[in-house]
Amino acid sequence: MTGAGARPASLRSPTLASENTTTVRFDPFTDATIADPYPHYAALRAADPVHWSEKLRAWVLFRHDDVAAVLRDDVRFSADRRRASRGTRPAPPVDLRTISSDPPDCVAVRALLNAALVPRVRAMAPRIDAIVAELVAGLTGKTDVDLVADFAYALPIRVIAELFDVPEAQRARFQELSRTIAGGMDRFYGSDDVSSGLRELGAYFLELVGDRTETAGDDLVRRLLRAEHGGDRLAPLEVVAMSAALVFGGHETTVNLIANGVLALLRHPAELERLRADPALAVPAVEELVRWDTPPQFVSRVVAEACELRGRRLRPGDAVLLGIGPANRDPAAFAEADRLDVGRTPNVHLGFGLGTHFCPGAQLARMEARTAIPALLARFPGLALTGDPVRRRTFILRGLERLPVHLV
Repeated sequence: MTGAGARPASLRSPTLASENTTTVRFDPFTDATIADPYPHYAALRAADPVHWSEKLRAWVLFRHDDVAAVLRDDVRFSADRRRASRGTRPAPPVDLRTISSDPPDCVAVRALLNAALVPRVRAMAPRIDAIVAELVAGLTGKTDVDLVADFAYALPIRVIAELFDVPEAQRARFQELSRTIAGGMDRFYGSDDVSSGLRELGAYFLELVGDRTETAGDDLVRRLLRAEHGGDRLAPLEVVAMSAALVFGGHETTVNLIANGVLALLRHPAELERLRADPALAVPAVEELVRWDTPPQFVSRVVAEACELRGRRLRPGDAVLLGIGPANRDPAAFAEADRLDVGRTPNVHLGFGLGTHFCPGAQLARMEARTAIPALLARFPGLALTGDPVRRRTFILRGLERLPVHLV
């Protein structure tokens, strides 16, 4: 009960079920942490693995077992950020099911998505090979390039555009909107730029869905409109929301996976040569690159039911940031967690999530990275850094603004 003089839940200090003092504070915005956050994560994992951040007004989790447990727990932890105490997102004008909905809605939606997406992605394999070959050929003859702009960004937007049959003239704008949305992800409850980008992307797909509802074709929009599971179908506005989410998620995750992965290999030349010498390592290598420098460093949840975690009392409405990046370097889950090993197996990383909300684009991202990175290494045996990479000033999504390399 809240009296006239009581502080709202979003402003109250967290409750400690046991005394747990620490001098370590999570600050993901320092230059040192942007460059290499993993020592900072290790300190927090040891000193305060369920950490209350005043700066972010959220709990932050750093251990693999804690993160995995919350990802599996749809009862006590909601994926719907509108349930947060300090949430500012207005309720949608209609009740839409999305891939971020809580069960049971998200289960039905994901079944419909998989019915449309999985066969379409499988059919894209030859096109992914061809697009990678075109991009690598386009780099041939050049000496110094920015691998982000000239390769990592170009591949996934072309793949996504072909999945949706987006006209060539509109693809650059798609990339720009995805980048704008990604840049605002660190503002946990959204920003004007993010909202504007999502609205524009949604408006585009609203028009696209209207145009394609009654026409034949095999693009992903039409497949989503036709998808059926147990007599259930997606409403047109649900197709719009899902399409916009897939464009952003499918583009940003893959861009950062390829760029982060190539940089990791360039900084570990023995592992790079190991992969170059044995292309069969492409499958475990991509999983290891996801683990080593995970593109989605954190995902959000909201406490739905009061619970206790390592002596901390979490209340309904509390925001929680699940440290995917920190969990993937947890020595309790990985032998020599801070060593890059392109042959690592088993690899229980959480880079694509876990449980109900496992990333629907994981298969596509893996296909692109398994093709793109080995092709690049094979064509340019003297690939080398020519300057300092420039990190994006974000911590929710970890990626690079620029990756200057010499091609030989």
